[in-house]
Amino acid sequence: MRIAVCDDNTVLLPKLKEIIYDSFSVYTDEFEILIYSSGALLLNAHKQEPFQIIFLDIDMPKISGFDVAKTLRDDFSNCFIIFITSHSELVYESMDFQPFHFIRKNCEISIEESMSKITKKLMKHMKQYEKVILEDKESGRHGVYVHDIMYIESEKHYLNYYIAGKNTPIKERGSIKECEEKYEGYDFVKIHKRCLINLRYLAYFDGSRNEIILSGTNKKLIMSKNYKKSVDEKYTLYLRSIL
Repeated sequence: MRIAVCDDNTVLLPKLKEIIYDSFSVYTDEFEILIYSSGALLLNAHKQEPFQIIFLDIDMPKISGFDVAKTLRDDFSNCFIIFITSHSELVYESMDFQPFHFIRKNCEISIEESMSKITKKLMKHMKQYEKVILEDKESGRHGVYVHDIMYIESEKHYLNYYIAGKNTPIKERGSIKECEEKYEGYDFVKIHKRCLINLRYLAYFDGSRNEIILSGTNKKLIMSKNYKKSVDEKYTLYLRSIL
């Protein structure tokens, strides 16, 4: 797990790293934390090797935290963003970038306490960073992170796994029922009897047209009327859980 901390306050930066390290150490030792004093340095590092979690100061010179977040979202980066700010009025503005959470500096609640709560919540969502092995008859075995699976569609006795960044699906023998049980706890939802989608990639839910639009591809999937209520409820709960 790669974690980045970006803050132009070079005095606070090492302290933030220490607090984050202590919080994550409670749950795992499989992580690394890198610190950056500017948005440009962070974006360059992220381009070389993506981060899964980014703690990002909002008020920075030249490239603000909002600028960094916009670049990440425009590039469809699937990372968790936690904004850090001493300006309470910017918290509501930050929602435009769909951050996972935010930490207020100079608040009654200590940074340590906020970090502890956020880390606990993050680790729940990081379950999508588990790896599954898919067996394709033609191309062999593939190790795939759950968060890279956009949707799964059944075709007779096979399952087509559509993976982010891949042009062709991975085809594995199996049933959609088995698949639904397997990914029940990973924020997947059934949109019709032959298809499961990862809510992580749900960009737009069109109830009137019974369509789902996936982020990063603008691909449209048909949603069965029988599943509309369930999809709506689960998507609402999902959005609440990541704010």
